[in-house]
Amino acid sequence: MSAGSAAVGSGRRDNPSASAPPMLPPDPASPVGPDPNPTLPRSGSESYVLRPATIADLDEIWAIEAAVFGDDAWSRDLMREELAADHRVYLALVSDSGVVVGYGGLLAVGADGDIQTIAVVPGARGGGHGRRLMEALLQAAFQRGVREVFLEVRADNPVARGLYDSLGFEEIGVRPRYYQPGNVDAIVMRRTERGRE
Repeated sequence: MSAGSAAVGSGRRDNPSASAPPMLPPDPASPVGPDPNPTLPRSGSESYVLRPATIADLDEIWAIEAAVFGDDAWSRDLMREELAADHRVYLALVSDSGVVVGYGGLLAVGADGDIQTIAVVPGARGGGHGRRLMEALLQAAFQRGVREVFLEVRADNPVARGLYDSLGFEEIGVRPRYYQPGNVDAIVMRRTERGRE
């Protein structure tokens, strides 16, 4: 598998620092639509833990997905498939009160891995939660024997690109007009087990 294969990247995007775009309409097959304003719990002393995400987290994860990614959001059905698929590691960032405030996903097959997605509710950004999710996903990848991890990031998202650069990712290519609508290029980035080479 390589950065150009269908399995790696699989149309994924990352936008942990952008403002929340307009919401998608609720999935008509779902009795629960996305919360248009997923937020952090109101307690100032709340702490957060990372744990494996499960199908039971689908409603909260999809609400964040739809709020953060808008037109780029995966469908609820696709998110359900991702959470249950083989070769995937999905993590949920959960408050003490049990509210999911972020998530991230990894595809790991053989020596190649791909960060499928990462999102944090707008109110939690800037607190290091995106870095924490990324570090945990990288650790999971390397524990599974992955030697290279790939991701795509919007060319118009310098905050996310800076985070990935600080984690040892390097830019290796561009996918022109990858993000639709909007014709925004995707920057393809790679990190090896040892960091930059």
